[in-house]
Amino acid sequence: MGTRFELVAATSQAIGELVMAEVEDWHHRLSRFAPDSWVSHVNRTAAHEVVRCDDDTWDLLTDASLAWRDSGGAFDITRGDADALILDATSHTIRFTREGMSIDLGGIGKGHALDCCARLLRRHGVTTAFMHGGTSSGIALGLDPAGHPWRVSVETRALHLADTAFAVSDASSQATAHIIDPRTKVPVTVTSPHPVVVTGPSARVCDAWATALVVLGRAPSTFPVGYAHGETTTR
Repeated sequence: MGTRFELVAATSQAIGELVMAEVEDWHHRLSRFAPDSWVSHVNRTAAHEVVRCDDDTWDLLTDASLAWRDSGGAFDITRGDADALILDATSHTIRFTREGMSIDLGGIGKGHALDCCARLLRRHGVTTAFMHGGTSSGIALGLDPAGHPWRVSVETRALHLADTAFAVSDASSQATAHIIDPRTKVPVTVTSPHPVVVTGPSARVCDAWATALVVLGRAPSTFPVGYAHGETTTR
């Protein structure tokens, strides 16, 4: 995932280390650059035979597929080859029907790791915590130690979060275009100087839809129920 994760929580060092180990595990599994990662295995193998997924990875792929469908292809882990990606819900397997294609989970991986870390914290009885990955994705558990929603500043907007995740996507955040419209494979033209923020229950869904909204320039009628969106100039 190539970014720094930070955890704020009143918990033991041992639990904190477990959480960071969870991040490291998902970083390795989802990296398309590590030749021994799960994603690299899929990219080498899935055109020739099905690849089985564990439950957590299956949930990740399912949410990615739903975001692709509901965004009309604006979010796409295959970068334009989603019609050749087959997910079998019965066997929890993935396969490709086209040679040369691949998946890239970089647009949803941070959020997935955060969701898994939040679940781990709750499993260990932690009800007050905040965690972020590179400041562009984060998740708040409960209220802050003072009993208030966690306050996160994103440009000119203040988010107040309790048991809520967020993701920020900004096509103008780098000197070169880094968000590609998977439908056209052309870099996204910046239409607004302000990032898009999505908030809701799942950090990985927020991640996917923050990217999709930058590509689309607006929220479609299929934007997921229970999530909110807006530019950071909206208070």
